[in-house]
Amino acid sequence: MKGFLVEQGLNQTQTLRQEQILAPQQIQSLEVLLAPLQELQAKITAEIAENPTLEQETPGNEDLAGDVIAATGTSQLSDTEEERKNSDDDGVAEIMRLAESWRDMPSIYNPGARFTSEDEERRQFMFDSLTEEPSLQEVLLEQLRFADIDDKTRRLAELVIGSIDDSGYMRSILEDLATVGGVSVEEMRKALKLVQSFDPPGIGASDLKECLLLQLERRGEGRSPLAKLVREHLDDVAANKLPKVAKEMGITMEELRALLDDLKKLTPYPGSALAPNKPFYIVPEVSIVENDDDELAVRSETDHLPKLKISQYYLKLLEDPTVSKETKDYIKGKLSNSKALIKSISQRQSTIARIAEVILDEQHDFFTKGVDHLKPLTMQQVADKLGIHETTVSRAIANKYIDTPRGLLPFKYFFSTGYQSSDGEEISSRGVMEKIKEMIAREDSSKPLSDLKIAEELKKEGLSVARRTVAKYREAMGIPSSHLRKEY
Repeated sequence: MKGFLVEQGLNQTQTLRQEQILAPQQIQSLEVLLAPLQELQAKITAEIAENPTLEQETPGNEDLAGDVIAATGTSQLSDTEEERKNSDDDGVAEIMRLAESWRDMPSIYNPGARFTSEDEERRQFMFDSLTEEPSLQEVLLEQLRFADIDDKTRRLAELVIGSIDDSGYMRSILEDLATVGGVSVEEMRKALKLVQSFDPPGIGASDLKECLLLQLERRGEGRSPLAKLVREHLDDVAANKLPKVAKEMGITMEELRALLDDLKKLTPYPGSALAPNKPFYIVPEVSIVENDDDELAVRSETDHLPKLKISQYYLKLLEDPTVSKETKDYIKGKLSNSKALIKSISQRQSTIARIAEVILDEQHDFFTKGVDHLKPLTMQQVADKLGIHETTVSRAIANKYIDTPRGLLPFKYFFSTGYQSSDGEEISSRGVMEKIKEMIAREDSSKPLSDLKIAEELKKEGLSVARRTVAKYREAMGIPSSHLRKEY
């Protein structure tokens, strides 16, 4: 039998394929388009810190950089390799000519807007007024500091406090904490009981039942009928099986309702009283306002964006014959980045404003008459009207808000599928949800409407909506099912 010798080695092969690779400026443009207004502020600030040719306008400075793209055309500062090979003298002359054209241009952000000393004073007052509230853990640690205990118990109590979330519940298993602390479960339970004696009552519980019982024990009602209700029948109360609970406790429905009223006075999330209330700031991208002709119009909200200008110092360096070629190349590269950023911001603002104009045109009845008149609208429809891709619309509206006569709403609020009534009128799915909400608000609480009954009522109004769709919309609005809504 003969053996075979396989020769091993490295081989080199060539393959040809097409692959789309985004240029750095394209990536930046996408990031600028996708970023909400506050995130865009941070991006611009970071670019100003890295790019010396880009500066932020200071109060009282009239020397603004205008819309470079609109004023000069994109080709005048092209980044192609061919133009980069032009002579230094031609490049310097071109940049200086553009600098002169920028000098007297209005700002692309808010033409005519200027910071005043009063504006600066209000802004400083806002920053001076900001305070940081202590966290729940800090409040508990402060109480622990005054507790008369030994060092070992204090260390274990710190482990317990570190396992409590902002809602006030302990999310770690006691046995695991005992292992981490190198002590027995009983010693760790002693530390847990200490923390549970702190304020607010109910802190450090592992579930809702324990949380409520801790609060009742603090009130001296650990053996009360309400404590029995929580200890033995909390699940049935959650399932709205009130007749069963009354029968098993041997009380009347009136007595049970009185207990439930007391139960509602307890706090299911004790940590919420002490956890810092972190505000979520929303800055609208555009507003729907009335113009001078009392008609609705789109207004871009760009006061929050930093006002940019080109550094005159670095432009003068390009004219200086004593400056080296390497330095001038560096300045040109940074100027190119400045131009790309300004162009990206300009395109972003234009795209968002155009989308808002389409929304205003399509949903005009919503703004003037209410949510019942919200029409079905898809991103593809908007993209077709603007001559852009659907993904561009999706990126442009992501996590962005619009201030309207109906309140501050996310852009995505206006995009939904819908239904056509028997008389040919179109209504969005949000409009259907609003009708379902109104039906439930008017229902007899002793005989709440089932999902099937709601679907039948909608059909009477000319809207053919399936029962499962009604259930999906109801759950999306956080409305419980009919047997949970029933009042006895």
